[in-house]
Amino acid sequence: MNIQLNDRVLEKFDSKEQLRIYYNKLKENFVNSFKKEIIYKIECMKILKEIKDNGYYKMDGFKTFDAFTKNFKIARSQIYNYLKLAAAMEDGVVSEDYLLENGINDTLLLIKTNGSKTIKKSRQNLIKPLRFQLRSQGSYDFYKENSQFTSFVLDELFENRKEFLEELQNEFKKLKG
Repeated sequence: MNIQLNDRVLEKFDSKEQLRIYYNKLKENFVNSFKKEIIYKIECMKILKEIKDNGYYKMDGFKTFDAFTKNFKIARSQIYNYLKLAAAMEDGVVSEDYLLENGINDTLLLIKTNGSKTIKKSRQNLIKPLRFQLRSQGSYDFYKENSQFTSFVLDELFENRKEFLEELQNEFKKLKG
């Protein structure tokens, strides 16, 4: 295999000035191509968000959005980053111009540091949910319907009524055996 290097640029120009002009044109084309690529990605972001929000993926027989996205050669993390960016643009956290000027990674970093509504919600409660089984369907229905009240009662017992909580714990231990 014989490889020959292409020296098309250096031979075409007589002066350094012409070479400089050509070089600046190449840089400009590169920047424009890069911006076009981001514009296409922004369009993809909007399309993915609309498909997910409206459940259009179900028209093709997919039960979940994840199942729909597996048909495309794009990483799952990239899809969800696109959705975060689309939501941030929709909420007014960032503008398309900011995304064009700073790129996808810097914009994602901005969203994570400044926070959008969706990201703040996910960071808001870092405590894992508590799971346990109740003895009767009636108590289950009550606590499920009033989950915030249940959370308040349990926190109140723990923080301010530890003596009562300890009494209940001792009674439970006696019953258990």
